[in-house]
Amino acid sequence: MSVSCKGIFVVGAKRSPFCKFGGVLRDTPASHVFAATAKDAIETAKLDPSLIDHTIVGNVHYLSQCDGGKTPRYCGSYSGVPIDRPALGVNKACGSGLQAVITGALDILTGVGKVSLTGGTEVMSALPFLVRQARFGTALGKSYLLEDYIQKEFLDSYTGLTLARMAEDLALKYGVSRKTVDEYAAQSHLKWKAAQESNMFDDEVTKLNLTVKKKQFVASKDDLPQPEISVDYLADQPTIVEGASIVTAGNSSTPADGAAAILIAAESTVIQNHLNPLARVAAWACVGTDPQQSGLGAVLAVRKLLDTTGLSVGQVDLFEINETFAAQAVVTVKDLKVDSERVNVSGGAVSMGNPVGATGARMMVHLVHQLRRRNLGRGIVASCCGGGQGLAVLVESV
Repeated sequence: MSVSCKGIFVVGAKRSPFCKFGGVLRDTPASHVFAATAKDAIETAKLDPSLIDHTIVGNVHYLSQCDGGKTPRYCGSYSGVPIDRPALGVNKACGSGLQAVITGALDILTGVGKVSLTGGTEVMSALPFLVRQARFGTALGKSYLLEDYIQKEFLDSYTGLTLARMAEDLALKYGVSRKTVDEYAAQSHLKWKAAQESNMFDDEVTKLNLTVKKKQFVASKDDLPQPEISVDYLADQPTIVEGASIVTAGNSSTPADGAAAILIAAESTVIQNHLNPLARVAAWACVGTDPQQSGLGAVLAVRKLLDTTGLSVGQVDLFEINETFAAQAVVTVKDLKVDSERVNVSGGAVSMGNPVGATGARMMVHLVHQLRRRNLGRGIVASCCGGGQGLAVLVESV
């Protein structure tokens, strides 16, 4: 599926700091983190929240909050969206937050609504342990085992492989070395450091006022990046796949907590309400691929998007590509023949962490603001998705 359009604009784009697994956001409901960013986006857009027709939020690990599958609904309610407006939760693995934007754009394109509040949220720290095969009783003497399905690598039911194993195999297939992957991972942290020191995140980050251990605390920046990390340090990290040589915890993204909100509106609403758009949603593409090579999903989605728009890679100024595994990101850059200087210019999930439902939305938020800051024309946000999918969105400056 691919679509090209003209009259859909980003009028607000904000995100929370991305915080450590088990860190300062662990007791904050995912809907509240999202609402903080959404309120900020609505306020900076100078939009009356009563104009919002639909809330669409990526949220993969819904068991992390007592609201369960109702989290997207309350994301809208806590953000000030009128109670009579519907909400939708999106689960497309790592592409969830970006798919939420696409779904909101489809609402506008088909005339279902004129303003969509989209994005993603995830507080992975609140995920409970699991106990399997215990609900209906167990054999006498059999112990109950607590299962941490966030930290443990589980086999994909379709391929029989873990995600890390598939990333390893993809790197080997494309002749990508451990050194290249570690260098990419180190650059993710160093790019974040340079962006942070240059105040590159100021326009996009919503400060969160929190109560942590009965003390007031303001979360104002991402707390996962390691600015002093080195390639030598990463080279010493053990692999996380048995018998492998490339994929390590150091060159992979880690679980995290965070949210991002993107407010999109039809051109008629922008004109009638004198809004100042940040960017235009120009086109998007969604694809399926072999689940065993799910890391190529972003490659195929970008190619389909470029075919739809008639653009070449060289005509796109910036790329935001998900870094679930640095190995997959390296293969994506290599296969698309993209200048690495135009990819993830301020770092990515390897440094900032990967709150799964929110990462795609974070990339979209950052791209919108970077096009404006750098006075550039076009950018693409792309993500592969576990299970063998990919999606990409083309954004243009206005």
